[in-house]
Amino acid sequence: MVVIQAETYGKHLLTQIFTHVWYGDWDRYEDMINQIPEELARGLPFHPFYERKQTSFWYDNYFLVPGDYFIPPYVSSYRSKTKEDQHQAKKDLLCLIGAFDKVGFYYPLEQEEFPDHIGSITAFIAALLLEEINAYENSDEKLVKSLKSVKKEVYENYFQGCLEHISTFHLKKVEDPFFKKFLPYYMESIKEIIK
Repeated sequence: MVVIQAETYGKHLLTQIFTHVWYGDWDRYEDMINQIPEELARGLPFHPFYERKQTSFWYDNYFLVPGDYFIPPYVSSYRSKTKEDQHQAKKDLLCLIGAFDKVGFYYPLEQEEFPDHIGSITAFIAALLLEEINAYENSDEKLVKSLKSVKKEVYENYFQGCLEHISTFHLKKVEDPFFKKFLPYYMESIKEIIK
């Protein structure tokens, strides 16, 4: 049990780092990196390429400014534009908001961001992991199982298709070494974190 709890804590920490990258919050990213041992930070394949000014510039080009390099950071962007798909996207967004509300997760509002932003969903997964750590501490196996189920549902129903689309169509746009390493690492890691 202690090993699983420690592993969950590690997943939580990594997911927090991911959240800060997705929001382009470099102050908080640096704070998180400074809280972990140096050898672990070096072990993150993207971190050795972090140069705040350059990374921030490319973040803006990839995730904020529409143009040649733009990669939409919103899950709903990866739906087709048919009326049916847009209706389903709205329903999915309401379900996602409902899942956030169930656990009192309001981080997207604090960030003034939409709930279907990849950073918002990543932050939600981090919040679920923190609840999971607390459930382990309280020996609440039922709650642990429930939280794992919610993580899996959010990933499979709202997130997986978007990440597959980014992997298939957008990774070839990425030139900056930080994001060239970050995106594939994030996509593989988030699958493992969901397990």
